[in-house]
Amino acid sequence: MKNKKIFIIITILIFLISAFIIFKKVQENNKITITQLSPKGSRQMMGYIIKTKKGKLIVIDGGTTSDTQNLMNYISQNENNVDYWFITHAHDDHAGAFTQIATNENVKINNIYISLNDYEWYQKNEPQRAEFSKLLIDTINNEKIGKQVKFPKVNEKIQIDELQVEILGIKNPEITTNVGNEQSMVIKFDTGETTVLILGDTGKQSSKKLLEKQKEKLKSDIVQMSHHGQDGATKELYEQIQPKICLWPTPQWLWNNDAGEGENTRTLENFRNKRMDETIKSKRKLYS
Repeated sequence: MKNKKIFIIITILIFLISAFIIFKKVQENNKITITQLSPKGSRQMMGYIIKTKKGKLIVIDGGTTSDTQNLMNYISQNENNVDYWFITHAHDDHAGAFTQIATNENVKINNIYISLNDYEWYQKNEPQRAEFSKLLIDTINNEKIGKQVKFPKVNEKIQIDELQVEILGIKNPEITTNVGNEQSMVIKFDTGETTVLILGDTGKQSSKKLLEKQKEKLKSDIVQMSHHGQDGATKELYEQIQPKICLWPTPQWLWNNDAGEGENTRTLENFRNKRMDETIKSKRKLYS
């Protein structure tokens, strides 16, 4: 009888422990996660992965060709399936890995959102990067993914499970200084509790345009620091956003403003927006 009671108690304990472990796993899966990718090459890059509560995988940019394998590691964990891929603009430090992965026969991409000018525009206005622009344009025209490519309009809304996504900015062909960066697509993600604003490499002129056209929509809990935190969006734009957390897609050498001769040896105007003159409370977040 005593052994029977002990057996029953042990069985109940095992059941309770198993139930607790299952409950914890459900809790962990029942949240939206955002991961900032770290560079795997020597260059600056930008890449984010968002996972919805229901398991949809969203990729933003993805980094250089050197970052391809790191990004593939995340995609492979999702059975080589990407539900949504957003490309902010046609620079290889943002979309290089995309050009390597998009035509991979083993990877399925269901939706691709991108805003581009035609190749002739890049040839004329950013000839030093025209080769990559052509590669990116050729990639999205590939028959494997061509039907999945979408060119969003300003204020277009996209529902992804519990996430509401709104496109606040697209290409700006009228801006022909700081050319490629000023074409950045600006994307706002809203979980219902937290908002995240992705700026890509938004520059001074597109900052002004956003303040003129989207002022009431800019405030966000989390912001991705434009142009890797160096000489990108204006202080006025960040003041309107009023972030609680800032995401810095910034390698250590760039964070240190190091040209190879020690900290603060680069000559970048408005680097890190002079920490935004300490007028905005921000928290640097780096993920691997």
